Amino acid sequence: MKKYFNDPRPITIRYTGKCAECGTTLKKGSAAYYWPSDGKLYCLSCGESEYRQFLSAASDEEVYQGIGNPLAC
Repeated sequence: MKKYFNDPRPITIRYTGKCAECGTTLKKGSAAYYWPSDGKLYCLSCGESEYRQFLSAASDEEVYQGIGNPLAC
């Protein structure tokens, strides 16, 4: 899958922050999901489903454009 600058991605947090959805404190060194387009940070439980939906949509788009392999595991 081709990566773009504004694609959401899992990160290791460098600074303490808060989850944009539930408000949980995310400590330095913990894992989270980051959406660069709006600058929001999500804890693993809040961001997991949205991140998976993004990956699914990106894969579907690649297959539609003929650059992805729908049979690859």
